[in-house]
Amino acid sequence: MANHVKILRILVVLFALSAAPAAMAQQAPQYTQYIFNELVINPAYAGSKQILNINTTYRNQWTGFEGAPTTQTLSIDGPTHTKNLGWGLHLLNDEIGVQRQTAVYANASTRIDLDHFSTLSLGVAVGASQYVFDGTRLDPGTVSEIPDAAIPQGRVSQILPDLKVGLFFNTERYYAGLSAASLIPFKDSETEIATPRRHFFLSTGYMFDLNQNIRLKPSILVKEDFRSPTGVDLNTFLLLYNRLWFGASYRTALPMFTKQEMKQLDKRNALAVIAQVYVTQKFRVGYSYDMSLTALRNYGSHEVSLGYTFLQKKYGRILTPRNL
Repeated sequence: MANHVKILRILVVLFALSAAPAAMAQQAPQYTQYIFNELVINPAYAGSKQILNINTTYRNQWTGFEGAPTTQTLSIDGPTHTKNLGWGLHLLNDEIGVQRQTAVYANASTRIDLDHFSTLSLGVAVGASQYVFDGTRLDPGTVSEIPDAAIPQGRVSQILPDLKVGLFFNTERYYAGLSAASLIPFKDSETEIATPRRHFFLSTGYMFDLNQNIRLKPSILVKEDFRSPTGVDLNTFLLLYNRLWFGASYRTALPMFTKQEMKQLDKRNALAVIAQVYVTQKFRVGYSYDMSLTALRNYGSHEVSLGYTFLQKKYGRILTPRNL
């Protein structure tokens, strides 16, 4: 118990440090199907299902729009032989325009059993990101004849350290998570590339039984960097016959810590439809389509995910992640 208290104190200090001002930077990668793999936003999720999981995602945002973001992720997480310890590995490749981020994170988490039904997990992810800006790909016809000193004219590459911390509370039906990403504000006179701002994520959801074969799971994700309007995802899912997930997500922004009119924030609204099917008890396939409710409504976003779970028996029954 003493070790758990010590870890909790360390994470509290890290969260306090993360509240310091961050350098100007780009936004974090966008995900629609994070609900099925919260490791991409919260390191404390590692090993929370006590089952070995492999997940991969490909996202093509604003398809057909030149320079639009594309994102690929691969994550693995599971328990260890030591009780209440989890581990994870997260790989990321995110490209927008002429800039690309390639990152790798090692996750570790510890779980504290609060009672027979609820658990609090504390997690940390340590990693590094390579940022590449290829100025040679810029269209000369879109820039001034006089080069902008702030924009590299050639190919620039830099590797920077990164750190994430998180808390994750869950019962058999309810969960809540809080995490902070991009905690190392590494930027010196030689840094010419925009790096992600420090971001905070708050997520929560609950599973209701509508009848024996249908379950309802509403959830919320709040994304905050204290410099831009607060991002909010409102999600609702149905689980049919313990095999098919089907739902929708409404993405918007609110002026919680910034002064902006709601008419300006309407430009951030989007609607997504999401489906995930368990092809077998271990293998799942997911797909989502995002429809922008702005001037980009003609450019939809596609996201495909694949997952494989190594099921195992515990206490005489097979563990399954479908109800989480």
